[in-house]
Amino acid sequence: MNKTKLRLLFAFTLALLIACPYRILACSLAYHDWQLKFFIKIPINAPFIPLSEISSVQEHFKKPATDQIFWVVKPGLLTPYLNTVLSLIDSWVAIADWQVIPETKSVLKVAKQYSQDNVPPIIIGSDRNYLKVAIFLDGNSNNNCCQIVVAQDSRIRCVFNDSINPWAQEFNRQSWFSFIFYRYPLPGYILSFSMYPMKGNRQSMYEDHPLVEELLSKKLLMRRPDLVVDPYSFDFPDLPE
Repeated sequence: MNKTKLRLLFAFTLALLIACPYRILACSLAYHDWQLKFFIKIPINAPFIPLSEISSVQEHFKKPATDQIFWVVKPGLLTPYLNTVLSLIDSWVAIADWQVIPETKSVLKVAKQYSQDNVPPIIIGSDRNYLKVAIFLDGNSNNNCCQIVVAQDSRIRCVFNDSINPWAQEFNRQSWFSFIFYRYPLPGYILSFSMYPMKGNRQSMYEDHPLVEELLSKKLLMRRPDLVVDPYSFDFPDLPE
């Protein structure tokens, strides 16, 4: 997958984020039997959106710890869109002043460089980045319902070289976007769009309940039994390693 295709994929995802209302809803009313039909894993220079990075810091610091976050990462597809993406996320971590630092120094060296500041920045490093793209078809709808998953795996290193509350941690995290539609990926056929992690959980950004109810009434989708309704469950099987 070349850079042009990656940029188009990211632009499409960003357009969905802007166009869809920000709502917290339960998962789809339909009951899907997702079967993996396509999968690809490729290395990438940098994550598309630092969702895992934001979530990792926010899990440790419930309140603002600094107004600066330095992201040590190889310049890539994300860099031109970083501020636009951060403006869409409701978090003190997202509204901090983010600066992208090319990956020429270790995270620890960057942290030591700014340790004398009154309020030192949080230093985040992202490497070992992989993009996973998967397509699932729903056996309960005769393969008419489709889910596209775009996931990114990263190793994240965080350092806050503060004299009072120092912090250093390494994580292996995955973030993802899920796009579900019936037959066609077009307006009027889109069931839901969700992302993870948002404040540590899966976040439903858009769900078309009237469309789902219509498809259920026509028995084109299978209704989800009450016993398996779980708004915090993932909507697709584990992706291959």
